Amino acid sequence: MKAPAGKILLYVFALAGRKAAAFTAAGHRIEFVHAGAVYAAVERLDERPAVSEAALRTQHEIVARIAAKVDAILPARFGSLVDLEELERVVAIRGDAIRGALELVRGRAQMTVRLLDAEARPAIVPLAHAAAGATSGTEYLHARRRAAVHALPQAVTTITAAVKDIVAAERLEAGQGRVAATVYHLVEHAAVAGYRKRLAGIPAGPDGQTLSISGPWPPFAFVPELWP
Repeated sequence: MKAPAGKILLYVFALAGRKAAAFTAAGHRIEFVHAGAVYAAVERLDERPAVSEAALRTQHEIVARIAAKVDAILPARFGSLVDLEELERVVAIRGDAIRGALELVRGRAQMTVRLLDAEARPAIVPLAHAAAGATSGTEYLHARRRAAVHALPQAVTTITAAVKDIVAAERLEAGQGRVAATVYHLVEHAAVAGYRKRLAGIPAGPDGQTLSISGPWPPFAFVPELWP
C-alpha cells in the first residue's frame, strides 16, 4: 500500500487510552494522534514496511517504548497502515471492544509461560477435525480454541492454579515442537515479581517438562481484532 499523491498515511503501532509526548525510537518518530475515543501511536509513512525479522524486532521495541509511556495500550498487528479517516472509522466500529480491552489492560502487563518438552512433539492434527462442522469463521476459530484447550498437558492446570488470584485474564494455546503449551497471563505491574516467585516453585511436569517464563511485555495476546 502506497499513499496517494498528497495524502499522508499513518502506520499504527498501538492504540492507547491517552496521549504522550512524541518521541523517537530506533530511528522512527512516534506521535500520538486523536482517533475518536482513543489515541493512536503512529508514524507517518508513505508505504507499508516490508516484513522481516529486523522489522518485527523493531516494531516490538517501539511498542514496548510506547507501553512505558502510557497506562493502557493495545498493540496493533504488523503492517497496520491507514489514513486518519480509515483509522477513525475502525475505532468507531470497534469502539466498545477497544474501550473494554483498554480498561482490561490498564496498569497491567503480559506474562508468557511456555511449557517445554525434552523432545519435539508433532503438531496437533485433530484441531481441524474438531472445527469441521463450523458454519462461520468465528465459530470455526472458537471450535479450534476449545479443541486446543482440551489437548493441553495436565501441567497447565498446575500453572494456572498457582497464580489464579493475581491474574486478571488468561489465554491458553496448545503447542508444537518442543513447546507443549503456552499460557498468557495479564497481571498488575506490581504483581510481576510475586507471579515469577510462585511459578518458580512449580516442579517439573510428569514427563520432565520445564517452564520458560518471560515478560513483562505489552499485552499482545489480549488485543481484540481491530481491523474489520
